[in-house]
Amino acid sequence: MTQRLASSSAVSLSRSRTHLVRRSLLGGLVALGALTGTMMAGQARADLTPAFQAKLTVDTEYATGVSGATDIAFAADGRALITLKSGNVSLRTLDGLKTTISGKFGNVDTGSEKGLLGIVADPNVADTFYFYVSNGPSNSDKHHVYKGTLSGAGELTVDLANPIVGGSVQGGPGLEGPQNHDGGGLAIYNGKLYVSVGDTGANASPPQNKYGSCLNKPNGKILRVNLDGSIPTDNPLFNETMVTSCPNPTGSFGTAAPDKRIFAWGMRNPWRFWIDPKTGLMWIGDVGEGTREEISVGGGNQHYGYPFIEGNYDWTQNGQNFGVSCNTITPGRPCTAPVYDYVHAGNTPNDQQNPNRASVTGGLIPEGCGWSNVFDGKANYVFADYNAGWMRALEVNAARDGVTNAANPTAFGTFNSGPVSFRMGPEDSLYVVFVNVGAVYKFTPKDRTGPDCGAPMPGSGGSGGVLNGSGGVPSASGGSGNPAPTSGGAKAASGGAKASGVGGASSAAGGGAPKGEGGSVKDGCGCRVGGVRGNALIALGAVLSLLGAFGLRRRQGKVH
Repeated sequence: MTQRLASSSAVSLSRSRTHLVRRSLLGGLVALGALTGTMMAGQARADLTPAFQAKLTVDTEYATGVSGATDIAFAADGRALITLKSGNVSLRTLDGLKTTISGKFGNVDTGSEKGLLGIVADPNVADTFYFYVSNGPSNSDKHHVYKGTLSGAGELTVDLANPIVGGSVQGGPGLEGPQNHDGGGLAIYNGKLYVSVGDTGANASPPQNKYGSCLNKPNGKILRVNLDGSIPTDNPLFNETMVTSCPNPTGSFGTAAPDKRIFAWGMRNPWRFWIDPKTGLMWIGDVGEGTREEISVGGGNQHYGYPFIEGNYDWTQNGQNFGVSCNTITPGRPCTAPVYDYVHAGNTPNDQQNPNRASVTGGLIPEGCGWSNVFDGKANYVFADYNAGWMRALEVNAARDGVTNAANPTAFGTFNSGPVSFRMGPEDSLYVVFVNVGAVYKFTPKDRTGPDCGAPMPGSGGSGGVLNGSGGVPSASGGSGNPAPTSGGAKAASGGAKASGVGGASSAAGGGAPKGEGGSVKDGCGCRVGGVRGNALIALGAVLSLLGAFGLRRRQGKVH
């Protein structure tokens, strides 16, 4: 379906304003610096809608004072690593204390939207993490992905000499980063690392940046590599010799050898994405240009539309002739339409609702102990708009490849703090990172009863935790907080442009999420933190309750 704009003059004003607002995404922290976390953390608010206030406890003080926080991942014992735009990492221990780890990533470029942007934990190797950071030597080789390990004593060791992606690694050109649209999402699924990379900027409406459809370039894509950086032989372009290419973002289309790391293409800035462990499908939040924001669901070997289509708005029918399309580039694929998109503020007549909306933050489907009670037994995808500050929920269909309420998403809450990352973690809680106040909020279901609070977890668990969260963050040791995949693991469809699952064009059937070390059994409410079983937590809770009678209170954020 094609969406049409109200008028050219109104659109021009809106585009200019939108570009200025979007350029402040993360980049505004440069001016605020360290004051962001310390001055604004106390002003953080979590205004849940009444329906969700009754069902969720929100801890706005789970982590505060983490200036420029961008992402979070969890160690096997429940410790949290919070990445900061500056290049530092904040280590939060189980008692809530935080330690700043600095100097691990060399010279980090924090201009515009660049910086230390993402982290994911290895689900099968305890306390092993991957980081996405803008520390390359030039704009043509700006973003790198590194492997690091965290010791029991809190020492972080990062292997800067051997980047997994970027630098002089075999497999493709550098990840360019001259302006904004820098990506930074990371996921691990089926033993493969997925990396989302933005298209480098060059903002314009109609779009001018072609990188999303230039298959010789890694920008505007989701990449897929083995955990050592080598290229999986079943990647969609592995056997291609010549593909549609371009020399720079606005150059003419031509042909060249492919970047074989490319897994999915046709995106502008897939800033955050998540892989559903039950289906293997990617849920991609692609930040739009001046017109639409979108959530897309699909697998590899697919073209997600950009720059030809922005959300459901077809630029080839409205002022831009690229000369090629999703179907006619090499290799051609049909444009994959989003399951949900929404218009920017100011692009419709008399638009007064949420005047700042302009930058989607992709989320996840919260599942685990208590979440079926939060959403009345139905799976819901929760996401946000960075500029507007709201969070919304989309009800997921039975096949988990689309949504049922795209015309009227459920209002989840409004926050004054710039949501930039969604992760599941210890206690089956949802952890949301807010960059503008330098904080992480923890959302936990109040009703911790039901079948998802005591069932075994086939095909998952172990010291590395279980794939969950935005991009597959492991839970604490023992695998708290992950929905059980179907028996035998989630199958990725094989073959074709519409391959259902991240296995791409030639995934092996029956792939499924990797099994952790030792498996996992849920006790009580299903929470195992640091190897402490559920019954031990229940006993600890009883002790804390007794202490509470003597005036000792657990520190917890207030929901206004």
